[in-house]
Amino acid sequence: MNPPDLGRLARAVHLDAVRLVNGAWRVAGGASAHEVNAEGTRCDCTDFAVHGGACKHLLAVRLHTGDPETLAALRALVPLPRRASLRRPRLP
Repeated sequence: MNPPDLGRLARAVHLDAVRLVNGAWRVAGGASAHEVNAEGTRCDCTDFAVHGGACKHLLAVRLHTGDPETLAALRALVPLPRRASLRRPRLP
């Protein structure tokens, strides 16, 4: 599997993936809902049909299922937060 496109991954974070009775996935939260197959390898969206590879809907399913490669790419996209200081700020 190739590392995901970070722009698509950033959009995928804001989508909701729900497993359907037939094992496929329904991904919603964008302009319209799309269906990803049970294996998480095909999507019915135009982006997948034209470009192939991982569209934002496939990436949303991979995030939902905890795919290690997709999560590693997400960690590269989101900076690690700084630790909060235990000291109170001084008042002027």
